[in-house]
Amino acid sequence: MRVTTRMLTSQVASQILANAEAMQQTQRQLTSGKRITRPGDDPAAAASSVRLRAQQSRDAQYLRNIEHARTWLETTDRVLSDIGDLLGRARELSVQAATGTFTSGDTAQLAEEVAAIRNQIITALNGTVDVDQYVFSGQKSNVAPIAVDANGNASYQGDTGVTIGASGSDLTTANGIDQIAAQSPLTSKGGYEVVITSPSTGNVTITVTRASDGKQESQTVGVPGAGLTTPLEFTTVGINLVVNPSVTPVNSLNEFTVDGLGLGHEVAQGAMLDTNVSAAAMLPLLSNLKTYHAALVSGTGVNAASNVAIGLIDTAVDRMLSLRAQVGAKMNHVDFAQARGEARDIENGRLLSVNEDIDLTEALSRLTTQQTVYKASLEIGSRVMQTSLMDFLR
Repeated sequence: MRVTTRMLTSQVASQILANAEAMQQTQRQLTSGKRITRPGDDPAAAASSVRLRAQQSRDAQYLRNIEHARTWLETTDRVLSDIGDLLGRARELSVQAATGTFTSGDTAQLAEEVAAIRNQIITALNGTVDVDQYVFSGQKSNVAPIAVDANGNASYQGDTGVTIGASGSDLTTANGIDQIAAQSPLTSKGGYEVVITSPSTGNVTITVTRASDGKQESQTVGVPGAGLTTPLEFTTVGINLVVNPSVTPVNSLNEFTVDGLGLGHEVAQGAMLDTNVSAAAMLPLLSNLKTYHAALVSGTGVNAASNVAIGLIDTAVDRMLSLRAQVGAKMNHVDFAQARGEARDIENGRLLSVNEDIDLTEALSRLTTQQTVYKASLEIGSRVMQTSLMDFLR
């Protein structure tokens, strides 16, 4: 095989270029700290890095969701604590009034304070978090949950989590049902049935049945007077219901569905945390305080009304404690999800480092060797490329 000068020159130039490219690649790795600076450096490792970064992005969003959920839960717990304190004061006043030693002036002052306590509870429930988002309205976080009409009746304006279709067309205001709301729309999904009967004049019995497990709860209440409403809480089946003076027997077309419209946060893949406490659960409390206030204003039967109020307030306090316990359990869930999310983020960072980062010592040693080889190739090239016809003629 004939070897020409042109072939030697071309081969030497090619080797010099290859050595320069290898040295440049190592320099690029050292300046970036990464072994992979472009997909072609290691396609398999690059694909793995893409998956790890996608997981990191998802985990970062979950951690943001967790912080958002924590803010809502902490605000909810604070409001429930404040309401508990207000109920403690209301009970103290009721105990004093139940002694029967109050004068008409004392009773009037007591009525004013009970009204103030009720207003403070409504104000607390209508509190906001973040950027004017109402905490107790479910997904209708742009709507204040509690509204008060001209008669002083409190009503819930937020997300009920309930859908009433054709099979529940009798569950209307005209038939005496102003509203049906789920206490926890995310965890009470499914079908329900309402049956209303009249056991005696002036009373109705309302029974709510949950289709998923057949569990039911009944309450017998008096038909509300003109301009009034009666909110009821069915804690066994997780439903709140408000009846008005038009309440009549209902035993067909009486089904509704809880569709899970409550506020929730996805704190991990496939893990939705219900952070919603519906203000609808507070309507019975607000109604009872209104009734007690009216008895105090009238000045008749104050002793008996105060004894009734004590029992109702105790029930409300127990309800607040139960709600706070639920919030506490959710806070534990948030803490656990955050710990897992942070641990997963650290592990993903470690795997990315193993996959992408360079070994600094090895890279520096490799660069030194490559620089030496590159200099040697330049020296050799300078000698080969100097050879020409004039060199042979000398």
